[in-house]
Amino acid sequence: MDSLNTSLRVLLPLLEELGSVRSLTVAIMLRYKEYAQVLSLKTDPRHYANAEQYFLDVQATSLVKKLENFNVDGINRRQAALNKWLDGEHQCYRTNERLSKFLYRYQPDEDEAIFRFFLKVGKTIESWIGPSPPNLDTIEGGFGPGATFSDRGLLTTVPDKITSTPTLTAGAKWYILPYLASAWGRSDLRYQRELSWVRGNRYLTVPKTGLIDRSIAVEPAINLFYQKGLGASIRRRLRRRTGWDLDLAQDIHRREARKSSVSREFATLDLSNASDTVSRNLVKLLLPAAWFRELDALRSPATLVDGHWHVLEKFSSMGNGYTFELETLLFAAILSVLLEEEGRVGALGYDLFVFGDDIILPDDISGKAISVLKYCGFLVNEEKTFTGPLGFRESCGGDFFNGHDVRPYYIKEAINDPWLLIPTYNGFRRTLQKLATFRGRENFEVLGHLLASCPTVVRSCKGPDFLGDIVFHSPEGEWRYKWEHGIRYFRAVIRVNQGLPWSHWKPNVVLASALYGEGDKRGKPRSLGITPRDAPFSMAVKWVPSS
Repeated sequence: MDSLNTSLRVLLPLLEELGSVRSLTVAIMLRYKEYAQVLSLKTDPRHYANAEQYFLDVQATSLVKKLENFNVDGINRRQAALNKWLDGEHQCYRTNERLSKFLYRYQPDEDEAIFRFFLKVGKTIESWIGPSPPNLDTIEGGFGPGATFSDRGLLTTVPDKITSTPTLTAGAKWYILPYLASAWGRSDLRYQRELSWVRGNRYLTVPKTGLIDRSIAVEPAINLFYQKGLGASIRRRLRRRTGWDLDLAQDIHRREARKSSVSREFATLDLSNASDTVSRNLVKLLLPAAWFRELDALRSPATLVDGHWHVLEKFSSMGNGYTFELETLLFAAILSVLLEEEGRVGALGYDLFVFGDDIILPDDISGKAISVLKYCGFLVNEEKTFTGPLGFRESCGGDFFNGHDVRPYYIKEAINDPWLLIPTYNGFRRTLQKLATFRGRENFEVLGHLLASCPTVVRSCKGPDFLGDIVFHSPEGEWRYKWEHGIRYFRAVIRVNQGLPWSHWKPNVVLASALYGEGDKRGKPRSLGITPRDAPFSMAVKWVPSS
């Protein structure tokens, strides 16, 4: 709680500087520790006539909503997340029941149009990703950055996963031979590690806001390895067949959202609990049979929740290595066919933009799109869906009101060390720069108390914003740098992790890890080792090149 109090002492002057009724209200609530009231505040752009007033209020309301250690009596964030997860399961059950008649070609007359629509969606998906996935021996798997069913806590680096007991579900048994032929499998064979069979994935939550956590599912290691391979294959084929590159899509979404906040040409849709509401029957209905069998073999059919196994109605969840690509594919194909039937082109990157559950499509089609998605089992998040004459659009982390960037800055980490003041300083400086677009002048004086709170050696680290949060962003005349061999070096605060040298692991594990591209090379001819997740670290002031 000390770090929370320190954070609030830093934040109160910033809130007061905003000068709106809402910001002063939030400051008073925080001063008197009325945290539950702060978290319950909402800011709806539909209730604002201009971008400046909305931005002032949403910045004040959002500033501390994602702050860690913001625990409020009476609010159980994990339980709220679990309740939402269970709601998703109930929704998937109803969708599975509703769609089952189409799987067995039972079509009452009133459903013939729907059945034909689904057939078109299925043909579109097949034209995008082909009739079948890559052969088992050609799928390039990959390790994720986080935990697996058997790899927990800090022991989640690639070498840790290679040396732990490999886990998999019964459905993934066809992947045992490709696994044994991989560098990972050969390492396990050498040390005679036995496979561990599990029923599915493991439920857990991660922080999201002060009101609710985010539900994720931790997959068995072998399942996840090849899930990522299939996800990458969908991504590549989608790019090759449609030109829609998911690696570049976020910037495109933000650009289109900004333009449409002025033109109102496109609506931005956001789905609620999207990854937990992709039902099994929807995937079976729309995907080519060979693709469905492969994805189904690698999915987890059950989730371990608080010691009890829950058989899943959803197809996959957040944590599955192909969930993002799969939901992008489904939403894009469904809406592409809808647009075609409405006389539009329905082309990704032209009149349809899809990135996960972030959707942009022509505004006049948005009502029908919402109805179709609802029939397929999805619920539109009305708070984050913007259509019609309202001059606000939001997509992929970009919020725009009549062309103005009104995305608020969120403080996510409690300020318990001087170096943590740098991202806070930079974040609020961006807020003040956005305000300057309305007021016609920049005023950074309020940030002076943040600099004054830092040791002199940290305070001297000033530089351009492209360096990120290793320097205080400032005008060029205040930058601290030097030239060496034609390269400009800036004085910056660097996080120094305490990594593990390769000598910590056996040679075959080192070789396997290297083949998967792991290791901290740091510009040296040899990799120095591995930096564990959440490893101990220290901060140091060093000169870093501008590149």
